Amino acid sequence: MSFPSDGTNHHNAIKNEKDTKEYLQENAYKIYPCFKKGKYTVEGKGGTKYKADNIIYGENGDVINISDKQKNKGIAEGSYDYTNTSAPINKLLNAKSESVSKIQSIKDRVAKDKNLPIEERKKFVESYKILIKKAGNSFLNGLSPNEITYLIKQHIIEPNKEMEMFITDNKTDKRYTFAFTKHPMVKLIETGFIPSINIKAGKMSGKIIFTKNNQEEDVGLRIRCHTNNGVNALLGISKKSCQFVLKFQQDGVSKLLDTIGVSPIAI
Repeated sequence: MSFPSDGTNHHNAIKNEKDTKEYLQENAYKIYPCFKKGKYTVEGKGGTKYKADNIIYGENGDVINISDKQKNKGIAEGSYDYTNTSAPINKLLNAKSESVSKIQSIKDRVAKDKNLPIEERKKFVESYKILIKKAGNSFLNGLSPNEITYLIKQHIIEPNKEMEMFITDNKTDKRYTFAFTKHPMVKLIETGFIPSINIKAGKMSGKIIFTKNNQEEDVGLRIRCHTNNGVNALLGISKKSCQFVLKFQQDGVSKLLDTIGVSPIAI
């Protein structure tokens, strides 16, 4: 699967957050009992400073942080993101960890190749695509269960523990909401289930499976390692910056909602 690197996803996300803000401004009091009609405001946040896309402020001091997830093709297809960050990989690179040795090798090679004329660099694009896939696969395969647990806690659970997930099915115009703390991964981590990555050879993403004794749980959590703006950016052919990033995604959104027991909002 390829990912757009032309800003399409970013612009769509901004529009979606605005649409959700308008919807919540009109209907939040019907969805969240702590608010009274006309006695709250919705402020759009997002960006790099705020984890919440929208925040609802009630006049009585109640606050609800909204994480806006849009499903343009419906909840039965595709995934949504929890995080897309370079921080953990950069931290490992700075520590000279063996787990990122192939990523470091690519960065060293790029530093030399970027001195070549652009037309020469263009000849390397396909070979770099192969190297990036191998580096991403190697990194994910090299993560220990303790490291995966740390990454889940640090980059999913901690930032979202006070978040209300708000999912819009743009295909059916239905909306769903639930407290993130109800996600089954939270209880699995708390009760000592051990995560591992089920990843195929040559792939840059894999399912995270939680195991305890002989019990296995698949809650649709996926981890991915890739470059955020593609090979052309990596080689300086395009003007965009490029880093290796770690992404956590939610697959099986419809199944997740069924597991938690979430029905479409009725207003």
